[in-house]
Amino acid sequence: MTNKDKNNQTILTYQSNFDKYVERTPKEIGEEFKIWMDHFLQKLPRAGKIFEVGSASGRDARYFDGKGFKVLCTDVIPQALSKLSQEGFETAQYDFRDKPHKEWQGQFDGFFANAVLLHASEKMFVRALRNLLEILKPNGIGAFSLKSGEGEEMTEEKMDAPRFFKYYSLEELKEILAKYPVEIVSLSTADDGKWLHVIFRKM
Repeated sequence: MTNKDKNNQTILTYQSNFDKYVERTPKEIGEEFKIWMDHFLQKLPRAGKIFEVGSASGRDARYFDGKGFKVLCTDVIPQALSKLSQEGFETAQYDFRDKPHKEWQGQFDGFFANAVLLHASEKMFVRALRNLLEILKPNGIGAFSLKSGEGEEMTEEKMDAPRFFKYYSLEELKEILAKYPVEIVSLSTADDGKWLHVIFRKM
């Protein structure tokens, strides 16, 4: 199975099991996670505009909205966008493997991708970061989370259907980010080292 096939299978799993995903995802934001989110928000201008990749159930978008920030919610799952639109969020379909729309380029103060880019192969991840840098304003802030570990796998854990995951170490992330015009603001772990939390500034 090619990396593209693995990504397409992962998307199909979410499309076919979206309600199950929402049901099995924590409704409340954990304390370590909230600290990371607040650190990200502190680096943005007041009422700044955030491009969220993979908004899913909208939990994080609601938190940002409640703090006074404007959020463009994006996802590849139509059910997610439909529900978020009904809540009044601005929404758009977006696949992180694709180039961003021209009207998005240089228009956002920050982008946020929680547990989304971990579904990309390393090659796709590198390209996705390059794409997302394009939508940031000068000095814009990027934040994303990945799972800590080694290698990659297809697993049916949590969803009872296959999803692709690529794991990283802090050192691997530092090496990848060093290739971009960015300054690392913070690079930390959470949940007993299971998660990697990244915040950087576009130079």
